[in-house]
Amino acid sequence: MKLLFGLILMGCCFAAGCSRGDISESRKDQYADAVYSNGRIYTVDAARSWAEAFAVKDGRFIYVGKEGGAKPLLGLDTKQIDLNGRFVMPGIQDLHAHLDRAGFQTLFECSFPFTSGIDQILKQVRACADRAPEGAWIRGGQWAYELMNSAQAPNKAMLDAVVSDHPVFLMDSTLHAAWLNSKALAELKIGSDTPDPDGGGFVRKANSREPSGVAIDDAAYNIMQKLPPYTPEQYKRALSWSIAQMNRVGVVAIKEAVADGYMVRTFHALDQADELNVYIAASLPWKASWTENHETEVANISQRRQFNSQRINTDFIKIFADGVPPARSAAFLDPYLPDQKHPKGYAGTLRMSLEELTRDVIDLDKQGFTIKIHSTGDRAVRAVLDAFEAARKANGDSGLRHEVSHASYIHPDDYARFKALNVTGELCPIMWYPGPLVDAMIGVLGERGKRFFPIRSLHEAGAHLIYGSDWPSVVPSPSPWPGVEAMITREDPEGVRQGKLWAEQAIDLPTVLDIFTINGAVAMRRSDITGSIEAGKSADFIILNHNLFEIAPREISDIVVVRTVFQGRVVYEGE
Repeated sequence: MKLLFGLILMGCCFAAGCSRGDISESRKDQYADAVYSNGRIYTVDAARSWAEAFAVKDGRFIYVGKEGGAKPLLGLDTKQIDLNGRFVMPGIQDLHAHLDRAGFQTLFECSFPFTSGIDQILKQVRACADRAPEGAWIRGGQWAYELMNSAQAPNKAMLDAVVSDHPVFLMDSTLHAAWLNSKALAELKIGSDTPDPDGGGFVRKANSREPSGVAIDDAAYNIMQKLPPYTPEQYKRALSWSIAQMNRVGVVAIKEAVADGYMVRTFHALDQADELNVYIAASLPWKASWTENHETEVANISQRRQFNSQRINTDFIKIFADGVPPARSAAFLDPYLPDQKHPKGYAGTLRMSLEELTRDVIDLDKQGFTIKIHSTGDRAVRAVLDAFEAARKANGDSGLRHEVSHASYIHPDDYARFKALNVTGELCPIMWYPGPLVDAMIGVLGERGKRFFPIRSLHEAGAHLIYGSDWPSVVPSPSPWPGVEAMITREDPEGVRQGKLWAEQAIDLPTVLDIFTINGAVAMRRSDITGSIEAGKSADFIILNHNLFEIAPREISDIVVVRTVFQGRVVYEGE
């Protein structure tokens, strides 16, 4: 085919009196680097249209449409890929991930599934200590008290029984609590006279000031700042590994939920080496860094622009408004079920006052930041919306789409405020189906714990919705496909648990795919170049082993990505 095409061109030029060198120079800029044809291509453009073929040149789509329209773009060096009828769609946009944690846990830490029981955890910690250099820190996670099947809450004595000669620091699955042994507490000089920091605290033994071995929120984060830092090479290995895992499941754009200075510099280094195979939106922490103090956070913000590029955007901020429901640290309008530690009427607290939150949001909005605020309880969501409303009144409508992170428990009166304030709801993590984490919510909230992730209600109220995996905090894999399935079915995609969770909140596949692609690109501030398959946009797309529109919804979680392409180059090739 290529030879015949070339002979035809030569014949035309012979008649016109041009040389073969003239052909190369005059026509080469019109030819595509690659043409994909014979496909079922779901473009996610404004019309949700389908195409049969597209052409790519210099990392961008130069044609999208019918099969015949791509033929004039075939040159002697054009790669021709026959899709054999396979399904193609834009790459996935994941707007909440912790890439450093995923890489560190896998490559350098003492890790175990968050569903592990107490015996499994202690056995793994002992095994990690046996392999570690003498006296070295044993750090890792993730544990979840509500899933540990233990009659006792985590405490230092449990860890002391298996490891007493190494300091141990284990983060929980929500990244809101840390579990330490006695040696770690001693090295950190944490004792009965250690005060609780603002925005956090130490769990104490009954009728005593003695720390039990668990630190909550800022108490845990302050400890993390004192742990031995990872090296730049370890950061590079960790982030590269995590990004490769994302590419494997079809992700081409990621918002790093808490991007400290170490991470931003590593993203920049990967970008400079042309090894950054995703778009990155770096959410710089505000009064919540796990590894740096607030003074360093401020310095990182002032220096951020030097790291911006076509692939990296640092004009994002992350704030924590509350904690998480299972730990009763999320802020609700109505109280939790009472227990021994929490009196009747206890509804959780905000991590900062509404006045301070509002002041900070107004200032950060004025500086041009898109602000993501962790808010899991409905009281926290309302406080965050109030702060965003105050920023609109003080600064005018900046057009920035600020985000409610973990838009899970929301009072119905606040649904319409998302559209009115141009606020985005981040549906994160993947917990909109029956499972142990939902059980934990019901355990502290009662039956109202089932009213989790009002996705359809928010969509019908006109809210802009995006997807985030929160990998590895809650989900063991960054794969989006179980989440796609569960948004449609509201059922457990693994089939372990029966029933549906708030079934009337299910939505249809086209709406789900918007959330996972173009909506995410809008939130990334990249919708002009990615998020849909359209001429002029970056060639960021995935090829799947099945057409999502031709299989049963319950089969979507088993989808396999055949190829992931980012900026026109293949970054993952499956079997």
